[in-house]
Formats: sequence, structure tokens, C-alpha cells
Amino acid sequence: MMRNLRLHFCGTVASRTDVAGHLKSSCDAVLIERGRPRMLVLACPCGCGEEFPINLDPRTGPAWRLYGNPGSGLTVFPSVWRESGCRSHYIIWRDKILLFGRDDEDMDASIQDSEMSRLMESVRKLLPQYGLISFSDVADQLNEIPWDVLMACRRLVRARFAREGTGKQRGSFGLL
Repeated sequence: MMRNLRLHFCGTVASRTDVAGHLKSSCDAVLIERGRPRMLVLACPCGCGEEFPINLDPRTGPAWRLYGNPGSGLTVFPSVWRESGCRSHYIIWRDKILLFGRDDEDMDASIQDSEMSRLMESVRKLLPQYGLISFSDVADQLNEIPWDVLMACRRLVRARFAREGTGKQRGSFGLL
């Protein structure tokens, strides 16, 4: 079962020590920014009470990408999979937090139908006739949010315009 939750943006601070007191309940988030986004600190959406820092600065190690802003909604890519503590797995997508269980397969669309139609057409033009391409590579080429592109690819599959790889190639797509 997947739970839909809302990210509650609590502000921007300059350092990790300035986060204290801002995170009061599950799904609260604070952005640490010094010239550019450095880290998003989130009160774990599972409700365990832990604060989880999400690195946004590739100079300090493996990093997530941040899309949008507090006004338009925040998106983080790829998904967050905690390797300790509660071991939660979730997606932050346009201020929604999709908290996964073990058997979740798909997500609901988070953008307007007219925007999705435009995106599907753009994605379709980039899918190869032979072989497969990762949805995140398509998103990079289109400068779009990867989760939106994944939904567009999956809709193209359901409409029988595209195919999705299986096993290790799941998340990669090509034309039918």
C-alpha cells in the first residue's frame, strides 16, 4: 500500500544547526541553502520522529536533485530509501510524499492532463525504436521532472505506443 502525504515546507536556513525547532511533525522540511541548495532536512514521513538529511550538493558525495521551489512545489530525484532506522522508501514529488510499502508498482499522475499530453508527445519523440532509454535520461534531455516523465512513459505504454523493459531494465522505455 502507498500512502499519499504532503510535504510541509518550514523555511530556508543557512546551516544544519539552524534547523532545530523548525521540524515539529512528520513531513516537515527545511532547506539548507548557502548560495545554492545544500540539503533538505525532512522529518521522516513514516512518523518515526527521526530527521533525515537529504544531500543536494554533489560535491559532498552522492546527491539527490532538487526541482521546483517552495512556491511551486518541491521535487527530489531519485527516491529516498533510508538504509537505517525505519528503512522508509518514499518519493517527494511536487510537494507530495509517496510513502511506499513493499509491493507498490505505480503512482498517480501529479500534473494536469493538458500538460501530461504535451509531455507525452515530447517523450514519444525521444523514445528509440530499437533498444531502450531510461526515463531519467529522457527527463534530462527535456529538462523535466523525472517523476513526470516516468508517468508519461507509463501512460504511453498503457496506450500501446511504447514498451517498458523488465528486470534490471525496468524504468527504461522504447517505442512499440
